[in-house]
Parts: sequence; structure tokens; C-alpha cells
Amino acid sequence: MRRAKPAARLIGLPALLTCAFALSALHAHVVTAEAAGSGPPGFEQAQRSLLKTELAGLKPRNKDATNIYVLGIAGWANQDVFLKELDGALAAISTVLPIRGHWVRLVNHRHTLKSLPLANQNNFAAAVHALGERLDKDADIFLLVMTSHGSPGGFGLRLPSEAVTQLTPQDVAATFDREGIKNRIVIVSACFSGTFVPALANDHTIVLTASDAKNPSFGCAPEREWTYFGDALFRQSIRPGRDFQQAFDSARLLVQGWEMMDRARPSNPQAHFGAALVAKLAPLFQAQ
Repeated sequence: MRRAKPAARLIGLPALLTCAFALSALHAHVVTAEAAGSGPPGFEQAQRSLLKTELAGLKPRNKDATNIYVLGIAGWANQDVFLKELDGALAAISTVLPIRGHWVRLVNHRHTLKSLPLANQNNFAAAVHALGERLDKDADIFLLVMTSHGSPGGFGLRLPSEAVTQLTPQDVAATFDREGIKNRIVIVSACFSGTFVPALANDHTIVLTASDAKNPSFGCAPEREWTYFGDALFRQSIRPGRDFQQAFDSARLLVQGWEMMDRARPSNPQAHFGAALVAKLAPLFQAQ
């Protein structure tokens, strides 16, 4: 097991305050999805163009294999730790599953305003629809990776405009169901993210979350490369020779150890492993 760098486990007061501030922002400043998704004249057209560009970069579907299509979301605009974590997560997962050339990113950050579509409800629905049209609903797999702040109500989306809204577990489940996406992997790195498990869990779904539904997770300070959960799962536990269950078990132990050392309230990462999807993924993990 690789040892964590000191910065990977020492969150300190600034990170705790950042999580608390973000949670208060989610409670106090949430606006409607329509308001968060709107903008100046030409905004929606520009977003459609950016999403189209992302989709145009996808490699063609391999008709002779199980394809995995990925939607990655970095949700909180005024902290770059989430964008860094998302990019690191995609790089890590690509070492164990064939996802290169099959991912689309939605990002809230001022540096990507002109290059990547925003992470808002409209773009989420549009991206899931577009990827759903490309994949084979029976044979292929949809992987959703989300990293941001969170609240008991859902996953936080803070736009560069400072508008704050949420992507709820019900939003995600309903969007998947509407598009007929059966095989789903959902990884949520956010406070209170265990709230996503009941809404999504079934035999064809794997769900990994940074915490349970009643507790925060840690490590979201601006100077960091990873959150606690992201570091433990993506940087230190996902590697060739391990499936998601083995990686999650390793990551959960790392997180527990770091939180004990920092005397932090346990985040209690959660997981659900649908048996049908676990069996479907097994040959892919073995092939890498």
C-alpha cells in the first residue's frame, strides 16, 4: 500500500471551515434549476456548442466489446480541488477500465468557462441523453463521477455566477430511468453523499459515496489535489488487479485512519454493489 503524502491526511481547520461554509451556502442560497441554468443572451446556445464539442471528441463505440461511457462532474466553481480530483479520477479509472476517449466533463470553474460546458441540471440531462444515445442500453455501462460539496438534499452545483443549486438523488435516478440506462456506476465524492445509495441501488448498479447520508466528508481545502475520499479511492486504491469492491474497501480503511488521526467525525463511506453489474465488470477488470 502506498503511503499517503502528509497533505493527503492533514485537513486542519481551514478545510473544516470550507466544508461548513459550503454547506451553509447550499442551505441559504439555493436557487431554482431554471434560474441556475439561465444566463445572458446566447448563454444556452453557447452551452449547447460546448457540449457538442465535448461529444465530438468521443471515440466511436467498439461493437465487439462492452463499452463504458463516462460523465464527470466537478460542481463547485470557487474551489479547484474538485476539478483536479475529477481529472485525477478519470486518469486513475482509465488504468483499470477501458474508458479513454469515452468521457465527457461538466465543470463549474472560471478557468473553463469558454472550454467546457457548465455543471448544471440542463447540461446534466443533455449529456446523459447524448451518451445514452451512443451506448448499447443492454451491453454497455454508464459511469457517473461527481465531486463537489454536498448537503443532505443532494450534490452541490455552484456556478461561476455564484448561483447555487443541487442535483438530487431523485434527479439522477429519474434521468437514468428516462433514458433507459440500465447498467450504471455512480461515484459521488461529497458530504452527505450516502443519500444517493437508496435512490439508485439495484442489481445493475454500483454506487460508491464519500460519506453516509448523515455526515460530511473532508479534505476540500482549496490548496489540495484531492478530497479525503478521492485521495483514498482514486489515487491510492484503484489499481490493476483490484475491482471496485476491493478498491472501496481499501479506501474506506484509509479514510477511517485519517479521520481518527485528525479526530474528525467519521464520514462513513457507503457502497452498493449490484450483483449483475459486478459480474458484468469482472472480465473488464481482468483484461486490463
